[in-house]
Amino acid sequence: MLDYNNFYHASNIGNLTELLPLSNAKDSGEKVCYFTPVKAYAVFYLRDKEINHVTCSVTDKGITVYREQFPSQLKKTYQGRSGYLYTCKNNNNIKQAHTDGIWTSVQPVAVSSVCYIEDVYAEILEREKSGEVQIIRYESLSDGQKRENAEVIKDFIIQRGFLTAGTPQARFFNENYPQAWEEAEKSVLI
Repeated sequence: MLDYNNFYHASNIGNLTELLPLSNAKDSGEKVCYFTPVKAYAVFYLRDKEINHVTCSVTDKGITVYREQFPSQLKKTYQGRSGYLYTCKNNNNIKQAHTDGIWTSVQPVAVSSVCYIEDVYAEILEREKSGEVQIIRYESLSDGQKRENAEVIKDFIIQRGFLTAGTPQARFFNENYPQAWEEAEKSVLI
C-alpha cells in the first residue's frame, strides 16, 4: 500500500531546502513542481534533462515498471548518472495529477530529507532485486512489440521535428532508434 504522507522529488541539484514550482505543466501552462509517493519511481527521474526520456509507469500496487525500447536502454540512460532524491511531507498542497504516480504542487514545498544517489543505474538494479522495480528488457519483447514500438517512435520523431533539429534529444533518438529514424526520413520524403 502506498504511503501518501511522504512524497519524493528527484533533482540533479543538491542542497535544496525547498522545492519550488518551476516546470510548466503541458495542459495548463501553470508552473508546478512534480512529486511521486513511490520512491523507486522518483529514482528514474534522475536523468539527462535535455533528453528527458523516461519509459516507466507505476502499478496500483506501487511497483515501478520500466520498459526498454532499445537494447541496453536502462544502462545507457542511467549508468554514471547521480543526483538527489528529496523527501517531502504531504502538506496538503501536493495534489494528484492526471498521470498515475505523478503528483504536483503549485506552492513551494519544504524538504524533510535528502539522499544522494551516486550511481542511478546501480540503485535501479538494487530496487529491481528488492521487487520495487520490474524491468521489461528489450530482448524479451516479441518482434511485433518491437515493430509497434518503432512505429510509435517514428511518429514521435516526425511530430517533434527531430529530423532537422540538432538538439541532444534529436541526437539521442537518431542514435538509439536507427530503424525508426530511417522510417521517419522515408515518410517525410514521400
